[in-house]
Amino acid sequence: MGMAMLTAVTGLQSHQRRLDVIANNIANVNTVGYRSSRVLFQDLFSQLLRGGSAPVGNFGGSNPQQVGLGVRIASIDVNHQQGSLLSTGVSSDLAIQGNGFFVLSDGQKTAYTRDGSFDLNSNGLLIDPATGMRVQGYIADDTGVVNTDQPPRDISIPIGSAGIVRSTTNVYLIGNLNANAPTTPTPTTVTRTIEVYDSLGTARLITLAFTKQATPANQWTWEATYDSNSVGSGALNFSTSGTLPLRTTGTVTIPGALMNTTGSQPEDLTFNIDFTEITQLSTGSTIGSDVTVRSQDGFPRGVLESFNIGANGEIVGVFSNGLTRVFAQVALATFSNVGGLVRDGNNMFLETPASGVAQVGPPRSGSRGTVSGGVLESSNVDLGTEFSSLIVTQRGFQANARTITAADTILQETVNLGR
Repeated sequence: MGMAMLTAVTGLQSHQRRLDVIANNIANVNTVGYRSSRVLFQDLFSQLLRGGSAPVGNFGGSNPQQVGLGVRIASIDVNHQQGSLLSTGVSSDLAIQGNGFFVLSDGQKTAYTRDGSFDLNSNGLLIDPATGMRVQGYIADDTGVVNTDQPPRDISIPIGSAGIVRSTTNVYLIGNLNANAPTTPTPTTVTRTIEVYDSLGTARLITLAFTKQATPANQWTWEATYDSNSVGSGALNFSTSGTLPLRTTGTVTIPGALMNTTGSQPEDLTFNIDFTEITQLSTGSTIGSDVTVRSQDGFPRGVLESFNIGANGEIVGVFSNGLTRVFAQVALATFSNVGGLVRDGNNMFLETPASGVAQVGPPRSGSRGTVSGGVLESSNVDLGTEFSSLIVTQRGFQANARTITAADTILQETVNLGR
């Protein structure tokens, strides 16, 4: 009877632990990035009452007789199956589709998490607001190129402070120069003013003058001037159908010293003008030229207003002038044995000798998976499974308690035999 009681006690203890795990799973059913756990049981040593014997002659042999000594918890495993994704619309919220973990650091400790509910602090650092730990990634250079061979560092997104400009490199013109424009007594000249940007983002006005030539036929010359200084010139030779050859371009160069009017000298501004889409067709009169700028690729200074994160984990800043630039790329970590990670609270895991060393790299490499912005991964707890396990665990606990009651009753009857 005593052995039965002790065996039942191990059953109570094991089922109590399983109940604790199930309760924790249910409690975290709405915890972002939570990974559910399961309990596996294992029987204890068995007492050998009689050993087995081999067949000898007419004796067929016998099997061993053993009495089990109870149950224990073999393992508490973490289920790392993917949770469903929920759209939040918050650009700093991230979710992983794959096996990777976000890498967080406070300078002393490195932790790993599937909870991507990040935010920016007052210094523009991407952090976990619950713990203050900083999200790690690969930083881009001033041209937006990310070097993933460098160690991951804190990700900085300086909303409202970073500025960016782009000097003009190409101007595309479109329109028509009137084929009926006279060349006598004075050649017809058509002037247009275009706006371009230097390396400091300052707008510069360039005057283009198109002059029709008497000879050779179908030729117009052009001249670009800045502040009454000639900065480029050339000729446009139209075909008899009024079109220009493909890639008919001219180069304009404004020395930086010539633009130094406010004490700040920009770089020399050199850009190409594409005349290909200009035609020389008749408008039915001696007037009617309508050359204009179709587009140009320069931008004034813009301030970083927002950002978004692509599937490859690149953080792309969007500036007020319409430009975009890559600031960083989120780093992800995988492990040889993900089951060897240990929970550290706050939805974080820590590396252990059982898990192996973290293999850190960019998304879409190895088995790390992809990153989605504006999305969070929900808990992977299955309530239906948990409630079923809860009922089974409750019945197991009750059955072990009844075993103790039955053993106590038999023990009481045994005591009564001496009366």
